[in-house]
Amino acid sequence: MNRVSLKPLRIQDEIALYTFECENRPYFERYVPSRGDAYYEPEAFRQTLEHLLAEQVNGDGYYYLIWHGESIVGRLNVHHVNFETGEIGYRIGGDYVGRGYATAALQQLLTLNLPRFTRLIAKTTTDNKASQHVLMRSGFSREDEIHQIEWEGRFLSFYTYVYEMDR
Repeated sequence: MNRVSLKPLRIQDEIALYTFECENRPYFERYVPSRGDAYYEPEAFRQTLEHLLAEQVNGDGYYYLIWHGESIVGRLNVHHVNFETGEIGYRIGGDYVGRGYATAALQQLLTLNLPRFTRLIAKTTTDNKASQHVLMRSGFSREDEIHQIEWEGRFLSFYTYVYEMDR
Protein backbone atom coordinates (compact mmCIF):
# COMPACT_ATOMS: atom_id res chain seq x y z
CA MET A 1 0.00 0.00 0.00
CA ASN A 2 1.21 3.48 -0.76
CA ARG A 3 1.79 5.73 2.21
CA VAL A 4 -0.92 7.91 3.62
CA SER A 5 -0.37 10.92 5.79
CA LEU A 6 -2.49 12.07 8.66
CA LYS A 7 -2.56 15.85 8.87
CA PRO A 8 -4.45 18.17 11.22
CA LEU A 9 -7.48 19.88 9.73
CA ARG A 10 -6.72 23.38 8.38
CA ILE A 11 -8.83 26.15 6.86
CA GLN A 12 -6.66 25.89 3.72
CA ASP A 13 -8.14 22.43 3.11
CA GLU A 14 -11.72 23.74 2.91
CA ILE A 15 -12.23 23.34 -0.85
CA ALA A 16 -10.64 19.89 -1.02
CA LEU A 17 -12.59 18.73 2.04
CA TYR A 18 -15.87 20.14 0.73
CA THR A 19 -15.32 18.33 -2.57
CA PHE A 20 -14.50 15.09 -0.73
CA GLU A 21 -17.64 15.33 1.43
CA CYS A 22 -19.95 16.15 -1.51
CA GLU A 23 -18.53 13.40 -3.72
CA ASN A 24 -18.83 10.80 -0.96
CA ARG A 25 -22.19 11.84 0.48
CA PRO A 26 -24.19 9.04 -1.22
CA TYR A 27 -21.62 6.45 -0.14
CA PHE A 28 -21.50 7.64 3.49
CA GLU A 29 -25.27 7.92 3.82
CA ARG A 30 -25.66 4.24 3.03
CA TYR A 31 -23.93 3.44 6.32
CA VAL A 32 -24.37 6.36 8.72
CA PRO A 33 -27.11 8.90 9.38
CA SER A 34 -27.07 11.87 7.00
CA ARG A 35 -25.59 15.15 8.09
CA GLY A 36 -28.53 16.82 6.35
CA ASP A 37 -28.75 19.04 3.30
CA ALA A 38 -27.66 22.16 5.18
CA TYR A 39 -24.23 20.65 5.88
CA TYR A 40 -23.52 20.63 2.14
CA GLU A 41 -24.34 24.30 1.58
CA PRO A 42 -21.02 26.14 1.18
CA GLU A 43 -21.61 28.75 3.90
CA ALA A 44 -22.86 26.19 6.43
CA PHE A 45 -19.95 23.91 5.58
CA ARG A 46 -17.50 26.76 6.23
CA GLN A 47 -19.14 27.54 9.57
CA THR A 48 -18.90 23.89 10.59
CA LEU A 49 -15.24 23.84 9.57
CA GLU A 50 -14.53 27.00 11.57
CA HIS A 51 -16.28 25.46 14.59
CA LEU A 52 -14.12 22.32 14.34
CA LEU A 53 -10.98 24.42 14.02
CA ALA A 54 -11.94 26.39 17.15
CA GLU A 55 -12.48 23.12 19.04
CA GLN A 56 -9.07 21.97 17.85
CA VAL A 57 -7.40 25.16 19.11
CA ASN A 58 -9.16 24.77 22.48
CA GLY A 59 -8.21 21.10 22.76
CA ASP A 60 -11.86 20.01 22.75
CA GLY A 61 -11.39 17.80 19.70
CA TYR A 62 -8.68 16.71 17.30
CA TYR A 63 -9.56 16.62 13.61
CA TYR A 64 -7.42 15.09 10.90
CA LEU A 65 -7.55 14.53 7.18
CA ILE A 66 -6.15 11.35 5.68
CA TRP A 67 -4.18 12.16 2.54
CA HIS A 68 -2.83 9.95 -0.20
CA GLY A 69 -0.63 12.17 -2.30
CA GLU A 70 -2.66 15.29 -3.11
CA SER A 71 -6.04 13.66 -2.45
CA ILE A 72 -8.10 13.46 0.70
CA VAL A 73 -9.09 9.82 1.14
CA GLY A 74 -10.68 10.10 4.56
CA ARG A 75 -11.13 11.79 7.89
CA LEU A 76 -10.23 10.81 11.45
CA ASN A 77 -11.51 12.63 14.52
CA VAL A 78 -11.07 12.38 18.27
CA HIS A 79 -13.76 13.93 20.46
CA HIS A 80 -13.66 14.27 24.23
CA VAL A 81 -15.98 11.92 26.02
CA ASN A 82 -14.67 13.01 29.36
CA PHE A 83 -11.38 14.29 30.73
CA GLU A 84 -9.45 11.06 30.14
CA THR A 85 -11.40 9.36 27.33
CA GLY A 86 -11.57 10.29 23.67
CA GLU A 87 -13.88 8.81 21.06
CA ILE A 88 -12.44 7.99 17.64
CA GLY A 89 -14.43 8.36 14.45
CA TYR A 90 -13.22 7.84 10.91
CA ARG A 91 -14.55 7.60 7.40
CA ILE A 92 -12.89 6.62 4.17
CA GLY A 93 -14.22 7.73 0.78
CA GLY A 94 -15.97 5.12 -1.34
CA ASP A 95 -13.22 4.96 -3.95
CA TYR A 96 -10.58 4.27 -1.29
CA VAL A 97 -12.06 1.58 0.96
CA GLY A 98 -10.26 -1.71 1.35
CA ARG A 99 -6.78 -0.32 0.73
CA GLY A 100 -5.56 -0.08 4.32
CA TYR A 101 -5.88 3.71 4.57
CA ALA A 102 -7.98 3.65 7.76
CA THR A 103 -5.60 1.24 9.48
CA ALA A 104 -2.52 3.26 8.48
CA ALA A 105 -4.11 6.53 9.61
CA LEU A 106 -5.33 5.12 12.92
CA GLN A 107 -1.93 3.64 13.66
CA GLN A 108 -0.35 7.03 12.91
CA LEU A 109 -2.83 8.69 15.27
CA LEU A 110 -1.87 6.32 18.08
CA THR A 111 1.75 7.54 17.86
CA LEU A 112 0.72 11.17 18.41
CA ASN A 113 0.67 12.90 21.76
CA LEU A 114 -3.03 13.23 22.50
CA PRO A 115 -3.07 15.28 25.71
CA ARG A 116 -5.00 14.04 28.71
CA PHE A 117 -6.26 10.81 27.18
CA THR A 118 -5.62 7.54 28.96
CA ARG A 119 -8.04 5.61 26.77
CA LEU A 120 -9.72 5.86 23.42
CA ILE A 121 -12.99 4.30 22.37
CA ALA A 122 -14.53 3.66 18.96
CA LYS A 123 -17.94 2.35 17.97
CA THR A 124 -18.86 0.43 14.85
CA THR A 125 -21.92 -1.42 13.71
CA THR A 126 -21.88 -5.14 14.39
CA ASP A 127 -22.01 -5.86 10.65
CA ASN A 128 -19.12 -3.54 9.71
CA LYS A 129 -16.42 -6.20 9.61
CA ALA A 130 -13.94 -3.90 7.82
CA SER A 131 -14.05 -1.30 10.59
CA GLN A 132 -13.81 -3.99 13.25
CA HIS A 133 -10.71 -5.31 11.49
CA VAL A 134 -9.16 -1.81 11.42
CA LEU A 135 -9.68 -1.42 15.16
CA MET A 136 -8.38 -4.88 16.07
CA ARG A 137 -5.28 -4.46 13.87
CA SER A 138 -4.59 -1.17 15.63
CA GLY A 139 -4.65 -2.67 19.13
CA PHE A 140 -8.23 -1.96 20.22
CA SER A 141 -10.17 -4.62 22.10
CA ARG A 142 -13.91 -5.16 21.85
CA GLU A 143 -16.20 -4.84 24.84
CA ASP A 144 -18.89 -7.48 25.21
CA GLU A 145 -21.94 -5.21 25.42
CA ILE A 146 -23.86 -4.29 22.27
CA HIS A 147 -25.60 -0.90 22.03
CA GLN A 148 -28.55 -0.17 19.75
CA ILE A 149 -29.99 2.97 18.17
CA GLU A 150 -32.94 3.47 15.87
CA TRP A 151 -32.16 5.00 12.48
CA GLU A 152 -34.69 5.51 9.71
CA GLY A 153 -37.06 2.95 11.16
CA ARG A 154 -34.52 0.23 11.75
CA PHE A 155 -32.30 -0.66 14.65
CA LEU A 156 -28.52 -0.55 14.36
CA SER A 157 -26.35 -2.52 16.77
CA PHE A 158 -22.91 -1.27 17.74
CA TYR A 159 -19.82 -2.74 19.32
CA THR A 160 -17.56 -0.53 21.41
CA TYR A 161 -13.80 -0.94 21.09
CA VAL A 162 -11.28 0.33 23.64
CA TYR A 163 -7.61 1.27 23.39
CA GLU A 164 -5.69 1.86 26.63
CA MET A 165 -2.99 4.51 26.19
CA ASP A 166 0.45 3.90 27.66
CA ARG A 167 0.96 6.93 29.88
